[in-house]
Amino acid sequence: MKKFLLPVAALVAAAGLHAADDLKQNVGIGIGTMIFEGQSGLLSQICAATTNGCFGNQTFAITTGTLGARPWTGIVSNGEVQTFVRENMDQLAREIAAGQGESIDTLAELIALPADQRAEFAKSLQAKFDTIYDSPTVTSTEVVEHIAQIVKA
Repeated sequence: MKKFLLPVAALVAAAGLHAADDLKQNVGIGIGTMIFEGQSGLLSQICAATTNGCFGNQTFAITTGTLGARPWTGIVSNGEVQTFVRENMDQLAREIAAGQGESIDTLAELIALPADQRAEFAKSLQAKFDTIYDSPTVTSTEVVEHIAQIVKA
């Protein structure tokens, strides 16, 4: 057993010398990255990655913008926009196809679009209808993400 452990320990130590110091770059965000911050080596990275994956803390961090994750920004993170689009998917699709309507006006209000830009916003949505509703099974979250890309442009 000792003959087996000595080469494994030497391999781990040697690999640790060549491993990158930046845990976050290699193993991502999460509580493991925070616990092992400042430590280098393969073993630290393995432990950090394992800890990050445990109990869904990496997913929690991404969702909440904590534990080293950048929080969501823009209309994608706006809960009111998400809820509005989810509850009005069909009506919104009809109005985007038409290039006008109350749902588009409400959406423009929710994303705080100035009144003088709303007509152009509706035309942009209409022109990109196939991008926004890119499949028959598109989800409301995907619709919001597609609209966010149009708003950025």
